[in-house]
Amino acid sequence: MKEFREQIPVTRDYIYLNHAAISPTPIFALMESFGYLYGVSSRGSLHVNSVEKDDFYSMRKTISNFINSYPEEVSFIPNTSYGINMIVHGLSLTKGDQVLTDNLEFPATVYPLYKLAKRGVEIRMVKSSPERLEDAILEQITDSVRLIVLSHVSFNTGVRLDVKRIADKAKKNGSLLLVDAIQSAGAMKIDVKEIGVDFLVAGGYKWMMSPQGSGFMYVRKGLIPDPPFYGWKTSSTFMEFNAESFSLEEGPRRFEIGTMDVSANLAMTKVAERLTPIRDEVERRVLDLSARVIDLAEDKGLEVVTPREKRAGIVIVKTKDPKKVAEELLAKRIVVSPRGSGVRISTHFYNEEEEVDRAVTEIKNLQA
Repeated sequence: MKEFREQIPVTRDYIYLNHAAISPTPIFALMESFGYLYGVSSRGSLHVNSVEKDDFYSMRKTISNFINSYPEEVSFIPNTSYGINMIVHGLSLTKGDQVLTDNLEFPATVYPLYKLAKRGVEIRMVKSSPERLEDAILEQITDSVRLIVLSHVSFNTGVRLDVKRIADKAKKNGSLLLVDAIQSAGAMKIDVKEIGVDFLVAGGYKWMMSPQGSGFMYVRKGLIPDPPFYGWKTSSTFMEFNAESFSLEEGPRRFEIGTMDVSANLAMTKVAERLTPIRDEVERRVLDLSARVIDLAEDKGLEVVTPREKRAGIVIVKTKDPKKVAEELLAKRIVVSPRGSGVRISTHFYNEEEEVDRAVTEIKNLQA
């Protein structure tokens, strides 16, 4: 852990507890990105062609190892919104079909569904407290639901859903499950085969500590063979540059409709490569630190929104005027975010206990 922490310059100036917003990029990942950009600067298309010669198979392999999928099921995406849109509009949902989601989602997870509603797809919104969210979703899964769209970890409550439990019921009812994992990938161990999801999307700039513009999408084999949008790389013969010839790509490139941010995704795959061997350790550490936040906050008489037994790396501590509290913490070089009725503390595995203690103590002092 110490070796990894030394790769993160922000730790020299701040107590950084804001990984649910944007994570600092480790030096080794930054250099992976810079190395590509410098290669383009010094060799132009020669360097680009050398990196792309395997159609990014080696990068897909790294991400597939990270989530236990097949490389052919991994596509690179510029952000979570892109991935969600690609999936929900690629399923040919029509009038009378039902999509299930909930009211605690980040807008990027839900807004693409409103476009479906314009063509008659019914959007069913589960409304629940953080404590009951998982059970409330399970109660609403019926044979009429074609697709379930939800976050593995809630951005504004910190609740971590038991995705496998939901996936098991979805499968019994013939429903597909799309999971937004941007608040869990990199913090929680994800095994797509074990939990049984059909689709999973994640931007790389939060817990995967990668540049904006990086991200990946998992689509289970056999699903969405024909993507909703075409671009020049959607064709299996794209290198022929022939506008009169199109042959649909069958592999994961079918979703990568144009040129992607190679440097950002190289950085993300390098982080995934570093984290894969220590995924269990990373998850334990993240859970230990979030538990420490809850214990300390409750000991000091502060109210915690995040249920202890359903936590991941995010803890919401209730405060008066969250925005002001976050600003005053920043003045003390403690970085958090105001969210909902409190401040959001999001600790990654390299954070130290003393940083957590200092942050919670300062929050308590500001509430006095």
